[in-house]
Amino acid sequence: MANTGNESARLIRPAWLATLVLVGTIGLLALWLRSGLIGAEQWPIRWLDIDGELRRASASQIRAAVARPAQRGFFGADLGEVRAAVEGLPWVARAEVSRHWPDALLVRVTEHRPVARWNDRRLLSDQGEEFDVDGSDGMQGLARLHGPQALRSEVFETWQQMRRRLAGAGLDIVRLEVDARGAWQARLDTGLTVIFGRENIHERLARFLSVYPALQRDERRPERIDMRYTNGLAVRWRQSSSGVSEQHG
Repeated sequence: MANTGNESARLIRPAWLATLVLVGTIGLLALWLRSGLIGAEQWPIRWLDIDGELRRASASQIRAAVARPAQRGFFGADLGEVRAAVEGLPWVARAEVSRHWPDALLVRVTEHRPVARWNDRRLLSDQGEEFDVDGSDGMQGLARLHGPQALRSEVFETWQQMRRRLAGAGLDIVRLEVDARGAWQARLDTGLTVIFGRENIHERLARFLSVYPALQRDERRPERIDMRYTNGLAVRWRQSSSGVSEQHG
């Protein structure tokens, strides 16, 4: 039994020793930092390496954002503060910051890539993240998504799913909206409006795609298609002066 106790003590002691060494090292570094032995003057940050594909944000903007926290030097700079400063720039989605011995900071930047407008006010990135930038009113070619704020993620995901399925027919969505009752409708890049309603919207999309080639061949050309019918659909034709919808089974 005595031998077992000694073996346990020998196993536990290194763990305590490692903890004491770690605490002592941290304390010593803190003391040196306060005393100026590893302060900004002795260990300045001389280099800033920026990694990432920059299309909107500029390297000069990132350097300006990092300048203030970097004044504390290699050991004193708060990496969380540096990251927050970079992520505060208009086009930056995420930033990762690390130290590179002996005098450099590495900043990896991921930008927002706008793909849509949300309720004609803000931009949505390719990750579905909502953000604001100055001068976005002049940006062309962005889809317009509309709906209650609580449904933003659902609208974005539905738009992506519909786009993938429509692409096979050479179609794209320029506007997708859902109202407060949960009723969906889309306007395509051909000018055609498709009404899906509140239920089974993906099944109705599949049904639309199955009949679209035949409708496309019609000389009258459809202007609006209502898919809310159980066994058919309603079409309003562009050349119809009366505006009467025709039912197709």
